[in-house]
Amino acid sequence: MTQIIVVDDDHTNSSLIKMLLELDGFRVQTCEDQAKATAAASSDTKAFVIDCHLARGRSGLELLRAIRAGETDADAATPVIITSGDYRQEDESLASGANLFLLKPYPPDTLSAAINDVLAKGAAHEQ
Repeated sequence: MTQIIVVDDDHTNSSLIKMLLELDGFRVQTCEDQAKATAAASSDTKAFVIDCHLARGRSGLELLRAIRAGETDADAATPVIITSGDYRQEDESLASGANLFLLKPYPPDTLSAAINDVLAKGAAHEQ
């Protein structure tokens, strides 16, 4: 099963995302902040779904940059999808190394399709 880490400080949202992704066959770990996501990251982590706006004024982009800098135990090239309700975050997200930006709200099946797409593109790069 593909291990996904979902980082969102909204417990209701992260629980819903977890349930939907698990129904689609993913193994999901939810984390409410960067510290917990960093601790949870491993070589088994195949993708991250990170909310751009986290609690206490923190940005999910900080975690994205840490992943890309190799500051977690996940591979620095692990696919990252950034989500936000603010379309103005898209350019900065992509410039910071996100594989994809999803504007909230998005249809439930969109996230699974997006994860499968970025994973497939990553596999194609490895060949």
